[in-house]
Amino acid sequence: MEQTERNESKGANRRLIRMAALVPSVPEIRYLLARILIFPPTQKPFIIAWSLWRRQHQATATICHYKRRKHAQL
Repeated sequence: MEQTERNESKGANRRLIRMAALVPSVPEIRYLLARILIFPPTQKPFIIAWSLWRRQHQATATICHYKRRKHAQL
């Protein structure tokens, strides 16, 4: 398969999504602490899993937004 710039960038985007999803923001950390301290311990795994999903979704949405804006300018 011929290696093109587009094919090379797919892997970089996936790495960017994973990296961005692993770094929670300060408000996200505050939210997690508040949720974990206020609610019973049985909900901790759900809260953390939801937070990870949310950050991954936000990173994906950001990349899609930038791609759409880039294509709209062409």
